[in-house]
Amino acid sequence: MPRIASLLLITSLALSTAALAQPSRGSDAYPSKTVRLIVGLAPGGNPDTFARLTAKSLSDSFGQPFVVENRPGAGSNVAADAVAKSAPDGHTILIGSSGIFTINPLVYRNMPFDPARDLAPVTLSVATTMWLVVHPSVPARTTAELITLAKTSPKPLAYASSGNGSIHHITMEEFKTKAGIEMTHIPFKGAGQSVPALLAGDVPVAFIGYPSIGQAVKAGRLRVLAFSMARRSGLTPEVPTVSESGLPGFDMTGSTGVFVAAGTPRPIILKLSQAFNDAMRQPDVTGKLLAIGLEPIGTTPEEFEKRIRSEYDRDARMVKRLGLSGEQ
Repeated sequence: MPRIASLLLITSLALSTAALAQPSRGSDAYPSKTVRLIVGLAPGGNPDTFARLTAKSLSDSFGQPFVVENRPGAGSNVAADAVAKSAPDGHTILIGSSGIFTINPLVYRNMPFDPARDLAPVTLSVATTMWLVVHPSVPARTTAELITLAKTSPKPLAYASSGNGSIHHITMEEFKTKAGIEMTHIPFKGAGQSVPALLAGDVPVAFIGYPSIGQAVKAGRLRVLAFSMARRSGLTPEVPTVSESGLPGFDMTGSTGVFVAAGTPRPIILKLSQAFNDAMRQPDVTGKLLAIGLEPIGTTPEEFEKRIRSEYDRDARMVKRLGLSGEQ
């Protein structure tokens, strides 16, 4: 199934790219009204933070309001479906994870849209990095101690994620597999819900982005054990990587990007790609993104499409190995 789905993804994306070459349809007047930035998670998560940091710059650049709307649910499928079925004119934009393309089709049985057919990539905006955190009640101060605790606990520890099939979910499942442990997945609708549960100790463990937990960590209300990428973060250079902490080769990150409805004229897509990339390069925006653990990237639509294809192959293998296919 993954191989067939991969071929369909490549074919659909190729058709989408060909469609971008069609002549402009009124792009000179774009935007002609308020532009909605639809985010598939509750306020407080990485896509939401990115959207709000760039909205003002986009409003100033285009002379029209860019407003953020949060529509959490079903691994961002609710938000993505709204954009997929919107008018292909660039006035409704999805800010979300590439997992909408690479994970959701494998995990959700009945998606109301086909991401490869119905959405067009605009730019890969930021790399989403994650930290392994625990509530202070967890008697583990290192990754090795957490693994030992999980192996000896009379019942599986619970971990939080931003939803089924989210990068946080997949990352923890990869962690479980490499560590040889069992944990119970508790999905939430974004960091706005999962962080309060972590702070309360209701769900004691998670891989999560720094913007959601930075203040809590500084206040001692959460404890950071490790960083998800292969190299240490400049934001927390004192925190070891998971790879350094006994699971060599562990390297997980997510891609947050910009999408519009398929069929949106290429000149509008290129305008948006350039505008988002310019916004991220503004020193104040770049600094704020780096400060919360988001790595600014900025690509062409074609480069983002290529990244999606490579991530799909990686995630398809992972979903199959973990037995997550078709669970929703």
